[in-house]
Amino acid sequence: MKTTTKNIIYLVMVQGLIYLAPLLTLPYLTRTLDVDDFAALGFAQAVVQYFILLTDYGFGITATRLIALDSANKQAVSGVVANTLAVKLLLACLSALICLLLGVLFADVRHYGVLLLACFVGVLGNALFPVWLFQGLEKMRVLAIITSLSRLLPLPLVFWLVKRPEDVVIAAVLQNIPGILAALLTYAYVQKNHLLSSAPISIRSVKAMLAEGWPVFLSNISTSFYTTINIILLKFFAGAEQVAYFAATDKLRVAAQGFIQPVASALFPRIAALGAEQQAWPEVRGLIRRGALFLLGIQLAGGLVLFCFADMIALHYLGAKFQPAAIYLKALAFLPLVIGVATIISQWRFLALGQSRILSRIYVFAGPAHALYAAYLTWKWQSTGLIASLYLTEIMITLAMMVAAKRKGMRLW
Repeated sequence: MKTTTKNIIYLVMVQGLIYLAPLLTLPYLTRTLDVDDFAALGFAQAVVQYFILLTDYGFGITATRLIALDSANKQAVSGVVANTLAVKLLLACLSALICLLLGVLFADVRHYGVLLLACFVGVLGNALFPVWLFQGLEKMRVLAIITSLSRLLPLPLVFWLVKRPEDVVIAAVLQNIPGILAALLTYAYVQKNHLLSSAPISIRSVKAMLAEGWPVFLSNISTSFYTTINIILLKFFAGAEQVAYFAATDKLRVAAQGFIQPVASALFPRIAALGAEQQAWPEVRGLIRRGALFLLGIQLAGGLVLFCFADMIALHYLGAKFQPAAIYLKALAFLPLVIGVATIISQWRFLALGQSRILSRIYVFAGPAHALYAAYLTWKWQSTGLIASLYLTEIMITLAMMVAAKRKGMRLW
């Protein structure tokens, strides 16, 4: 438990820094950029996020699990790393080709071409930075240090180089460059500590990894229909102002739910390793219960803070131009609590036990369904309809997981 507790602390630091950096620059950007420029940046980030999802391909879960199950075998770990990186780089190349094709076919994408290219730096960073290696080996302290450096180093450049609305492209590059920096620091650490050995890249291994990652990728891409697509829907049905307000407050909402993934990721390797042993269930149940109480308690407290102080946060943090965003912040305040419950069930029970196909079926239905009724509700009631659709989707997914677990005879707590 001491190791697990330390891992949670380190991952909280990692996740905190991932969200702290943009939160430090957010009030500066909302004051320096025009509302239209900030909306354009949010739209470009939303489009590029789909390429990040394609490049990630669910390896954050599957590669972590493979490394955790055989972490003492250096050659096996090296093989997982080599083949995972090979696949991710191939997917990054495919993403670049798709992005170019979209620019040729769609005028809206072509209009934001330079901004999309600037944001595409984040795709390369996602492909090269092996977060899953440190999580699988439970080297969270190293991960925390590398993440800290990569996130903090570009910060001064934002205040130095972004001086006017026309500098939105520079802001996009600086917001997406930490992954590249983290990858460079990682490979320096790996080489210095002889963490990995040479390993062959085989077509057979690549195919096996793609096959194992497919259900998680399908779940992730389906999930994007009720996460990333929201800003795109607002762009087409509500206009730039609502895009900007939603994008700004959603960053705060995402930061508020930032405690979910560190706790989930820290316990995941231990639960995955113990989950296959029937006699270890009491220990697994204890881990899940303690983790759930901590995680959901934090999310409830964070939701209350956002709801009660939304007006103050919008005025003094985001600035006078973004004061109307307070209502968005209130509406989104308790969404992380619902997401926390879904994360506990999906990662600590289904994924830890290798039951990813059940989740993929749920998300494959829920994602496109959300896109359909969210598009209608956004067209009908704009941002109000969109936020309502978010709550509806998350609650439906959580209930579907509970029903699936009951049918499988799987104990959740």
